[in-house]
Amino acid sequence: MVNSISQLSNGYFGGRSLVQQKGSKGGARNVFVKLDDIKDDLVFPTFGGQVMNPFPGAAKIYAGDLMEFRTEEDGLKGKVYILKTYEVVSASGATVNIVRDGFHHIPFVGDTLMIAPSEIGGRGEALTVIAKSATKANGKDVWALTLSKTPTGVPEAGNVLVESDNEGNMVVKNINAVAGWDYDFMWSESADPANPDPVFDAARYMLTPALRGTMYMSKMSVLPECVKNLNICNINGWFRVDALNKK
Repeated sequence: MVNSISQLSNGYFGGRSLVQQKGSKGGARNVFVKLDDIKDDLVFPTFGGQVMNPFPGAAKIYAGDLMEFRTEEDGLKGKVYILKTYEVVSASGATVNIVRDGFHHIPFVGDTLMIAPSEIGGRGEALTVIAKSATKANGKDVWALTLSKTPTGVPEAGNVLVESDNEGNMVVKNINAVAGWDYDFMWSESADPANPDPVFDAARYMLTPALRGTMYMSKMSVLPECVKNLNICNINGWFRVDALNKK
């Protein structure tokens, strides 16, 4: 319903309006490992920041999703960058099929993506999504993405795509925070935080991420190898992020 309402023009109706819309929600799963006598596992700073790479339409991030909490030299003025990941099912030419279900991020036309580099914040080939459709591939529900050009290195099944800028630089530079719960990006249009004169009616999102967390990897959003390499947990199948203990 909010998706439709947000597209209406301003005006006045001197009576009562009833608006309805059907939709569906993904399932639920407990991503965080429950630990006895650990009272400071999910800890939050006293301030958060604006999400600098919001989804341009209705979408979702999930509890346990990793992100970057970036501050200025004075340690203040927080900004949040979401690690958006997309799991490849198959690819042919300029078409890449990625997993479509209730637990994977949603792509949008206009997104700039790249195959995850070997290091966080690394470089790769920037590819713009110029069309998408919901379909099936190899018996799986997928988003079929038409890219602006055929990738030089064709993505293979199991590869992970991440968000890139137009020059091929990975948007997230430093994994140091995690979403403590699900966040719904409800509105049909998001303001561009980099635009000094943003659209007045567009949505702006602010959140405060957790700086520590231990998650079941099997219940997290898909992770590229460069992110898995940052795992500081010694328990098989668990992933831990802890921005307060530099390793």
